[in-house]
Amino acid sequence: MAVGTTDIVVGISTRNCAETVSGVIETVDAGLTKFFPGESGLIVVSDGFSTDGTRDIASKTKTQCEKIVVTEEGELGKGSAIRTIFKIARMHDARAVALVDGDLTSIRPDWIDRLVSPIMAGRDLVVPYYLRYRYDGVITNQIAYPLTNVLFGLGVRQPIGGEYGLSARLIERLLRHPLFPAKFGIDIFITLVSGAEGMNLVEAVLGVKEHESTKQYADPEELLVPMFYQVVGTLFHLIDYYRSYIENVDGVRAVERLGEIPPVQPHKLTVDREGIYLQFHAKYDEFIRGKAMFLNELQGDLEAVYSLDLSEFSFPLDLWVKSVYLAIDAFSGSHALSILDALRVLWQGRFLSLVSETEEMSDDEAEAYIQGQLAAFQRLRSMLF
Repeated sequence: MAVGTTDIVVGISTRNCAETVSGVIETVDAGLTKFFPGESGLIVVSDGFSTDGTRDIASKTKTQCEKIVVTEEGELGKGSAIRTIFKIARMHDARAVALVDGDLTSIRPDWIDRLVSPIMAGRDLVVPYYLRYRYDGVITNQIAYPLTNVLFGLGVRQPIGGEYGLSARLIERLLRHPLFPAKFGIDIFITLVSGAEGMNLVEAVLGVKEHESTKQYADPEELLVPMFYQVVGTLFHLIDYYRSYIENVDGVRAVERLGEIPPVQPHKLTVDREGIYLQFHAKYDEFIRGKAMFLNELQGDLEAVYSLDLSEFSFPLDLWVKSVYLAIDAFSGSHALSILDALRVLWQGRFLSLVSETEEMSDDEAEAYIQGQLAAFQRLRSMLF
């Protein structure tokens, strides 16, 4: 591959995205040519060993900008795909890099403008602000969002949004970091490292986000549970790594939001409440009862939740927050996978409760409720120290 200087690199991470990759590439190409006609652009498709023809479709998709399709280097995972994109961008001396997922169905050309323009103007990181249905982003809403705000003091609503704009300076910092993850933890890694290391962050309103993988949310075991381990494992490692920084955090730093929130509503998602309820009970017996000693002080309250029928099921917010903080402390000493095993069971129980608590609310009321949970995380923050 001949290497020359490129102003903007847009990286598309893919794995078995045959149905969507061509549309994503064409939209990225349209965004680059419309909004950055005077800049050189390169589209990099970084594929995670797809078996459905994704690479072939990507290679055949016509673009005005230069495009390359590569197989990600290293261990299979989104983080490896992103690292591959970063290395290519560095080889090309790119001034700005944007990242988008290859399974997006809602991407628009103006997303490229919103992700790239702030970087060209001197910012280091653009994180997305999406309108998402209350049951989408269940890892975000219950753990990534509150801990990003309360522990790292970073006022970002979507810390694992998937789409980013990054400066060359930030990419160098990320590539040198010892905790660069190979899998789904890459999003929380980008956001938290940027915040903890003094980078200049902004949020960009992108509107509604929809992607193919959302269809698997109805069956948490298919996608969300593996993602939980990868995201929360990376998050807990970063809390360990930046512990001295976290101890000095005082309040939440506001992050400038660029763009107006459009008057649209995200599509509703259905949740298999009975299936989650049965999973909660089965996994509670497997991973918590008599095993998760770090939760001993909460045993009575957790057993009371376990005993509830589906029709009256409730997992109190304070009980969830205490469980999270106890898990962080326990993980800090051992990095034991069994701690994540226990917490993901409780996470599913808390999600089931969240569904019941918000099902009669309007979208705005549900969003306010989710944001309001930060108060409990802030009030109980002293459990960590």
